[in-house]
Parts: sequence; C-alpha cells; structure tokens
Amino acid sequence: MGEFRIRRGRDLKIKGAATPEVVLASLPSQVALKPSDFRGLKLRPLVKVDELVKVGSPLFEDKFNPQIKIVSPVSGRVSALVRGEKRALLQVIVETDGRQEGLSFPRFTLDNLKRLSRQDVLNHLLTAGLWPFIRQRPFSKVANPRDTPKSIFIHAMSTEPLSLDVDLILKDKHAEFQVGLEIIQHLTPGQVHLCFHKDAQSQALTEAKGVQIHKFEGPHPAGNVSTHIHYIDPIKKGDIIWYIEAQEVLRIALLFLNGVFAPDRYVAVTGEGAENRSYRKTVLGASLSSLLAPMGSGQGGYFKETMRYISGSVLTGTDVGPAGFLSYYDTQITVIPEGGKRRLLGWLVPGLHRYSFSKTFPSSFLPEKEASLDTDTHGSERAIVLNHIYDAYVPLDILTFFLLRAVISGDIEEAERLGILECDEEDFALCSFACPSKTDVGGIIRQGLETIEREG
Repeated sequence: MGEFRIRRGRDLKIKGAATPEVVLASLPSQVALKPSDFRGLKLRPLVKVDELVKVGSPLFEDKFNPQIKIVSPVSGRVSALVRGEKRALLQVIVETDGRQEGLSFPRFTLDNLKRLSRQDVLNHLLTAGLWPFIRQRPFSKVANPRDTPKSIFIHAMSTEPLSLDVDLILKDKHAEFQVGLEIIQHLTPGQVHLCFHKDAQSQALTEAKGVQIHKFEGPHPAGNVSTHIHYIDPIKKGDIIWYIEAQEVLRIALLFLNGVFAPDRYVAVTGEGAENRSYRKTVLGASLSSLLAPMGSGQGGYFKETMRYISGSVLTGTDVGPAGFLSYYDTQITVIPEGGKRRLLGWLVPGLHRYSFSKTFPSSFLPEKEASLDTDTHGSERAIVLNHIYDAYVPLDILTFFLLRAVISGDIEEAERLGILECDEEDFALCSFACPSKTDVGGIIRQGLETIEREG
C-alpha cells in the first residue's frame, strides 16, 4: 500500500455542487454516440437510419481493428447519422423504445472466472463492446488489444471541480467490484493498481483483494491518472500502461456474471445554472435534456440562453449546448453562466468579489469562498512569459514552460526528454485557467502528443 500527499495544485471552489444522493433518471428519449470521443480509433458505422437495435448491438467498428466495436446503450431505432464537413461522421443518434431489450452473452460462474485465460477475457470484452472502456498511456487513447501493458491502473477518484464522488457510487457494490478486479488481473502480467482518496469509506475500495492499493490526498490534480502513474509506475519510452475507470470495473463484472452489456452511467449534475443538482443514474450518451430536467417535469423547456452547458467539468469539459449529449467517458454535467458582460471602467474596481489565483485583486487576501464563475477569459491571448505559475499547478516532475517551448518549436525529442509521454492535456487545465497570457496550455500538450504518435 502506498500513501501520497500531493502539495502542488489547487482546488477550484465554485458554486453548484450536487447533492450526494443518487436519483434514478428517466430513460432519455434519445442517446448519441460520437466517434470523436474514441481517441485512437477510426470508426465506420455498422447501422443505417431506421435500423432497429438492441442494447449491445454494434453501431461502429474500428477500420484498422474490426474486433473493436462501439455498441448501443439502448434499444430502439437509429434516427440519424449526423455528418459534418467532408461527410465526417459526427454522431449516431438512437431513439429509445423504452424496453431496453438487450443481446445476451455467455455467463461465467465465480469458479469459471478463475480458469479463464487472458485471451478468453480479451475476446469476451471485444465481442460485447466493452473494450473501448480500457484506455492507455501514453496518448490517452483506446487501448490496443494486441499490446501487453506493464501494469493497469484503476482510477477511483476525481479532484475535478464539483466532480462525482466515486466512493459514494461504489457503496454496497463490494462483491461486483471485486469480481471486476479479478477479471482485469488476467490482462497484464504486471500489477493492477487501485488508486482512491485517502478518506474513501466504501468496502469496494478499502477491502479490495489481489491489487496494489494506493491512497492519494491533496488539491487538484491529485486525482488525475497521470499523477497516479507518475508516482507509482512512471512511463518510459516504449512502455504501455492501461487505465480503467471504477464504474467500468462494475460494468465488466456484470458482463461476465450476468451476460449483458450494462449501459448504466452515474452522472453528477452540477453548476449554479443547473436547477436540480444531484447524482443521476442514467445511460451512456444520454441527452442533456433528460439529465437537467427537474424530476417529473418532462425533458425540455427550461434551458436558458444565458448559460453554457458542458459535458464534463469546467476545466476539461466540452461545450455541447442545451441540445447536446453526454460524452462517452464523462461522469459530470456542468452548467455555468455565459460571459460577455463588460463593466464600465472595470479596471478601476478594487475587485473584492473577483476570483483570482494570483494576488491581482484584494479578494485574494480574503478567506476563500465558493465562487460564481462565468466563461469569460478576462483578457486576450498574448505571448507566453517565463514565470513560476505553471509549475505551481503541475505535481509532475516536469518543467512545463520548457515543455511547451519544445512542442511549439517542433522539437519532439526534447519534448520526450522533458516527460510529455507521461502527460495528458487534463494535467495542464489549471495552467490554462491561471495563465496570465490566456494560453491553452493543455491544447499545446495534446498537439505535441499527436505529433509524436503520428511520427512514431
């Protein structure tokens, strides 16, 4: 067991936390799956408009590895294949029929699970469409089943603003979670590392068997996968590490025990613009209308033009709009006010109520309170200036400014030496938020990673 206290970083305290209780959301009238969510895959559709599907029916397959399939989380009818420029497929929308009829897959007893080979587990996950839930570092893409990872990380915590409490979700699910852990152990000759917050109470985490347990505490990004890998099993060039979210461990267990694709997704509805903030149990790819509607009020008619609707957190989420859908890997919806309001002679105002990471305003010297933040950047992009700000919010042993400079200049070898392979853009979200130059630091890191992967 390892215990780690992260000191660098910062918790972004904003208004709009969800009530820590799980509410069963109504089945959405529509769900959508987006190829852009599945980094590393080149997907082609397997269905046509008006085709009927069941839970677990394949909707896409990877062009380069047809064994990897993305399956439907609901039963119903394919209502649209939405395409963009150059006919690129943007999303497949499925209208639900309310019956949730699903495909059946082989079941296994607890004794049979122990006798499974690695290939048996791989084949079953691929056939049932669960493989995309396994991702890899470097590059944060869907894992290649032909690879053998040196270790696997189970990600069971988050320090993102207003994020879902994984510990609460796993309450009373000890047996299923343990089965999922035992199945995952077949996939690597190395260690399986289970990482969670030091204050976690659920037995699923604290009494897990057969895995290496690690407890983390500290400010964001103490809960990021990169932070855990960096302190436990650092990545060197040529290494591959897989990681899986805690909810997906339960999904894997239910597949092997019950022979079904379990489409459930626990989501935190958050942000001061959300009227009914709570944890919702819904399905993958659910529409925002089904998640944000007050219970019993239907699924529309309450969206506000003055709000931004984000799938994910304020730091790493995506603006999907009120008519959008939950992204495949997201466990949070955030609704915050839109910016654009200009204050007359605002630069003369003392700023007693302005939120700032720096000491720019007197509010920085007052006791920290929950802040009301909108989407304004409060400035325009300008040249990056060398300072200490970035490294104060990145707990990895990385010189962020010099890494950015290497990526921007195209010096890939230098970027690798500086540790880019251990990173993902989410690790630099706080840098982007705090940057006085208004630089998208995470976007630059993603650009570097894509260049390295493309050039081999």
